[in-house]
Order: sequence, then C-alpha cells, then structure tokens
Amino acid sequence: MNRVLKIISVILFILLLSVVSYGSEISVQLSGSIEKIESYVDGRLTYFSLSDLASILGEHISWEQVGLSAKYVSDEYTMTFFMDSPYIKINDSIKNLIYPAQFEKGNLFLPIKTFLPIFDLIHPDRVTWDQDRKLIRIDSEFYNVTDLAFAPKANGLLIELFVNEPKEYEIYITEGNWLNISILGGKVNRRQVLSRMDRKYLRDINVVQFEQSAQVSVRMRQNIIKYTDRFQSNPGRVQISLIDPSVSVVSDRNHVDIGPDNSINKIIIDAGHGGSDYGAIGLNGSHEKKVVLDIAQRLAKLIRKDKIFEVVMTRDKDKAVSLEQRTKIANESNGDLFVSIHSNASLNKSARGFQIFYLAPAWNDEARASAQLENASFLAEISSGGDNDENDLTFILSDMIQTEFQVESADLAAIIDKEFRKKLKNKTKARGLDQAGFYVLNGVYMPSILVESAFLTNKADEKLLNKKSFRQDLAEAIYEGIKRFKAKYESQ
Repeated sequence: MNRVLKIISVILFILLLSVVSYGSEISVQLSGSIEKIESYVDGRLTYFSLSDLASILGEHISWEQVGLSAKYVSDEYTMTFFMDSPYIKINDSIKNLIYPAQFEKGNLFLPIKTFLPIFDLIHPDRVTWDQDRKLIRIDSEFYNVTDLAFAPKANGLLIELFVNEPKEYEIYITEGNWLNISILGGKVNRRQVLSRMDRKYLRDINVVQFEQSAQVSVRMRQNIIKYTDRFQSNPGRVQISLIDPSVSVVSDRNHVDIGPDNSINKIIIDAGHGGSDYGAIGLNGSHEKKVVLDIAQRLAKLIRKDKIFEVVMTRDKDKAVSLEQRTKIANESNGDLFVSIHSNASLNKSARGFQIFYLAPAWNDEARASAQLENASFLAEISSGGDNDENDLTFILSDMIQTEFQVESADLAAIIDKEFRKKLKNKTKARGLDQAGFYVLNGVYMPSILVESAFLTNKADEKLLNKKSFRQDLAEAIYEGIKRFKAKYESQ
C-alpha cells in the first residue's frame, strides 16, 4: 500500500510541474520606460512573448506557415523558429534552446532562460533578465567603450577610442600589422565601433568582449613604425598617434570631436516648405506646408511644456524659408539635434505609411524619389541664385553629403522609428528606415533626420493627416524618441 502511495505522489508531483500557468505578464525596461509583455509559466520555466518584445523594439515577426515556423527580422540578422522545436536558425548558424518554441494565442513564445543569452549576443544593446523583478532590461547605456575615430595628421594618423570614464588600458602590436587596444573593465559597443571601419586606413577591424575586459583591434594598411599614446578627458578617450618618421611634426589645431557632445539641450524643428512652396498636395487638396507646420508646432509645445530642452523653429508660421536660412538658423543656434518634418507623395496612390530618413547616399530608387520630391524647391532656389552650369551644380550638391554625424543620425532615426511603430502601428504602415541625400540635412552640423509622416497622395493617409489626434500622435512619438536619444548619449 505504501508503495502505491509513493507512486501516486510521484505522479502528482510530475503533473504539478507540468501545469501551465497562463495570463501573467513580465516587464521590459527600455531607455527608462517600462513596458508589459505577455508570459506564462510551464512547470518551472518562464516563457515570454517574442511577438510583444519585437513590437516594443520596432521589429517584426513574419509567419512562414502559421503554426509551423516564424521569422524575426532585423537590420543585421534573421532568426527562424520552428514550432515545438528547440532549434533556431540565426542567419546561417543553428542554435539549441533546449526547450521548444511555442505558438500560443497567435503569438510566438520562447523560454526566457535559454533564449535571452543568445539574443544578448546578437542584439546591439545589452539584454539581461532579472529573475527577482521579472524584468527584461534592454540597456543601451550599458557600454563604457563607446566609439572609435580616425583623424589624419601632418605627421601620421590619430586614432581615438572613446570611453565614458578613465580606464586602465594596454596597447600592443601583433603580427599582420594589428594594433590592439585592451580596456580593463571595458564593456564595448561592438556595433558602433565596427561601424567606424574606414578602408582608407584599415584592412580590418575586430571587437571582442571578454568577461573582465574589452579589446578593439585594427589592422592598419600602413606599417606601424612608431606610436605614442595618452588618455584625454572631456570627452574621455584613449589617443594613439601613429607617427610617420619621414615627415616633420606639424600641429593640427582643427581636430573636431565626433558625435554629439555630452549634453543634448537644444532641438531644431524644421517644418518643411511654406509660403509659396506648398509641398505635396493631397487628393482632397490638403497642403503639406500646413500639415507639417501643425505637427511641428505640436512638437514644440510638448518640448516647451516639459522644459527639458530648448526649441528653435525654422518657421513658426506659413512663410517661405530658404535652404540657406534653415541651415543658418540651425547652426547659429548651436542646435544639438535637427528634425525636419514632411509629408510624402507618390504617383502610386496605394503607397502609404511613415518613414524616417537620415543623410547618406540613397540606397534605392524609392528613397531617391523621396529626396528628389523634397529637394525640388531647394534645387530651383539654388539654380536661380548663380551662373554655374548644371554639371557644376550637380557636383556641388553631390559633394555636400557630410558624414560627420551619420552614425548618430542613423541612431536617432532608428529610435524615433521605434516610437512611431509603437504609437502608430494600428493606423498606417511602417515603411522602415532609409537614407537619401536631402539638401535640408546637408548643411546642418548636428545629428539630423527627416520625418515623412504619411502620404498625402493616399486617401487613407490624407484622412489621418487631417486629424488633430493623428498629428498629436506624430508629435508625441518624435518627442519620446528625442528623450530616449538624450538618455542614451548623455550616459556615454
């Protein structure tokens, strides 16, 4: 009889462990804000909704065959999940979660214990799990080794590795012309450092995160004959001067630090078009110049109410403002961020949705078309202002693309895009980030983006843009993105 009772007890214990508890939530902390996502407990294992997390991060999950496989797509990697299987594919590699992916109530659920460590390795921000607080932390402020820069000098090359506090470091040369910088206690923003690859000076770049240190290695094109190093403050950085002994030393006083400074206080808001320049005209006669001015004014009101930032508007009423005036206002105001607000247009009446651009050569015809549309009035303005022929003008404009703040601008665009996705995901289409050569962004010396709020040439989008509530949502999303950008960069 005792043996039977023991068997029953074991069976009950096993059944108890296998009980699935639905309906619970866990928290996600991202740039100071707390979001809730769905979760459940299966035995002793917590599963969370990757579908919910993807929405918060501004990414998306697509179902190949509903209930069988799903893909999580980001800018740099694609993860493929197979339902009821512990195996996932990340680009071309296979990982084992030990526990299977699950499809519940239309969402993709994953075991938090085994998935997050993998996600942390591929995600640009630090991802951790706080079991006691039931909290996923996505922490872009985690890094203390933040950036890398190269500046040519008369007698060689200056390399700067940026850190947010003084750190012990070691520099050594290895075979193959590798210059290695090891930072004790360093936590390196790998994605940011790798983005600084400059083939003019480098053959390769490598970044490795160890448990107690970080190492940045650059393989130089020129032989390393002699170098000096020192730590500099404000901002904190390790400076390495690669010296060419064949030339004499000439002081260079024109070095400019990269990126935004340590405080982001002044926002330049640029409402596109104005006056005789109507911009895009909607199917029902809506004028872009009026729509975007209202969005800009709402954004300025939010900023002034909070008193976290100063705000400067390139225009605050229906008036024409030249390209030169817009850039002059931005630069002479010593702005920290530049946000140009527009509404899109297309010959394809089905085209709709919001899109955030930053300044760089266009990737595709669609981005190029958006730039041509917004540049049209400025091109006419520049063309009428001098005697240069068309070829000279084209050369000058193409050469205006400045890249000093390109990484920061792309980051600002990505952050605001995520806020748009959260705020507007059920209202219009998310068209993603893109880059193009917008003239209005060319002359401003600060991180800058151009917001295409929606398509006036699409019936549904035009209706949205004519709603005060939608324009308010747009302004609030931009403002939340600006605050997140400030929180990220001022912590570095």
